[in-house]
Amino acid sequence: MEIINHEEKLDKYINKFIRRSRDFVEYAAHPYGMADLLHRGERNSKFTYDHEYFNFTKSTKTLISIKNLLGIGHNEDAIILIRSMFENYLSSRYLNENEEYIDQLVTHPLNLFAATYNVRENGEIYDRDNNKVGDLINPSAFKIGKDKAYYHLFYGFLSPFSHSNFGIADCYLNEHLMFTISKINYPLLTRFFALFVFTKIFEHIVTVEGEEFINPRTEKECYKLVEESIKYQNELIPVLIEEYKPTENKNLKHYNKRMREMLKEMKKSLKEELGSVNKDFLN
Repeated sequence: MEIINHEEKLDKYINKFIRRSRDFVEYAAHPYGMADLLHRGERNSKFTYDHEYFNFTKSTKTLISIKNLLGIGHNEDAIILIRSMFENYLSSRYLNENEEYIDQLVTHPLNLFAATYNVRENGEIYDRDNNKVGDLINPSAFKIGKDKAYYHLFYGFLSPFSHSNFGIADCYLNEHLMFTISKINYPLLTRFFALFVFTKIFEHIVTVEGEEFINPRTEKECYKLVEESIKYQNELIPVLIEEYKPTENKNLKHYNKRMREMLKEMKKSLKEELGSVNKDFLN
């Protein structure tokens, strides 16, 4: 019964973030850097904001898709999108603290998509005059702060769902060892992951001093939503850890230990201030 209640509560938080984020995109997420480039013909630091708003808009749309996938029990596909959303968060935070990488995260991707730049097999990026302009950056390079402690375990859990990885075959097998598309896997954990990641990107981009809100009430409610979400996650993670108790079962022993370690580090990361939300409520 407790698990069902947690699933419902997580769904409610996801819905709240969708409503707040959809509105924020409409009234605040404007590409100021691109506007300056079009009018003045020069690039400036505002592209950092463009990058954040792009990732936030993309993540909001992704969260809506995740909600729909959760509703039909396609949790494996939701996990694929959670990984994408996690990368959005990591790159946004990284560029915010390392603005000198604006070419790698903004200029180069624009040129690569337009095919004015090319990537070679070794990851080096060249322009059409055969001049090297940079290198591709792996998402693992974006982790900073307390994200470092849980990154490899979390990303390692998410990634197999994005590829043809037979390690997750059990997600598609029923009790008779027949392949099925009806099995519902990780209903609680997937919802938690979605809330965990989106709360971080919302905290990092929306609840920041100086950000524009449509009115003071909306600002207050956004801050309140982040605080309530983090409080709830802080209470929920020990419940999740209980699902992965130590065991002598050789098939679960190391897996459970890895999951416990990951969840413990994720819990610790909740205390890290990513925007302007004061985290004293966790002390």
